[in-house]
Amino acid sequence: MSHKFSCREPVYLSWENAVKLLPDAGIHGLEVSVRPLDELQAIAAAAADNGVALMTMAGGVKLDDDESIAAYITQIDACAQVGIPIFFTSASGGEQERERSMSRLRELAEEAAAKGVVISLETHPPFCQNADGMLATMNEVGHPHLGVNLDTANIFYYNEGLDSADELERVIDHVVSLHLKDTDGGFKSPQFPVLGGGVVRFERIFEILDAAGFDGPMALELEGPVMSGKDVDARHEDVKACMAYLASIGVA
Repeated sequence: MSHKFSCREPVYLSWENAVKLLPDAGIHGLEVSVRPLDELQAIAAAAADNGVALMTMAGGVKLDDDESIAAYITQIDACAQVGIPIFFTSASGGEQERERSMSRLRELAEEAAAKGVVISLETHPPFCQNADGMLATMNEVGHPHLGVNLDTANIFYYNEGLDSADELERVIDHVVSLHLKDTDGGFKSPQFPVLGGGVVRFERIFEILDAAGFDGPMALELEGPVMSGKDVDARHEDVKACMAYLASIGVA
């Protein structure tokens, strides 16, 4: 089946570089960083001119901070007005008051539903560190406009003895987006090589996705020491290498 490949904006150092170069890598989606509405609209127009769609917007929210909550609701509205269907979100704070945090996530999911947006929670502690955490959060919130962003490397980074393909299989019904990232497999290791250079079982990842009929966006993420000091041309070559690897396993 066809797949919706995307890329995180920071990989290219700027959105201008990303929308210009991504089609050369065979990628026509971008995960844009959160911004004011007028800037997002300008980016969306420039992206469309280059055959690139804004598939996700990336931001964060502190569930124990009223100002952060208010700002996040404004960002949901901007996301909707630009036509971005998924708000990728790192949720933090409030782990000591879990019931209140789950209530706030439910309220935010209601706000998103009213705007036609789905919130996708990143593979981060304290709420989505692994499949157990993801399932607990999804079940407690219980809202169709709150889902999971499965990061194929973060499972290894934040946990010991777990495998991202196995965790994906457990939570596939809640996954609405992915970050495609490889890792050397070490706990808290920042080594995230080009796809195929680490331990992530991408062939199994895609078997699970395809069996479930998953059609959400999958954003390439390259970060850490492997990208340190690289200019945009070198970064673009790494992105192309990732896509060549995905093609070699028959998924791109």
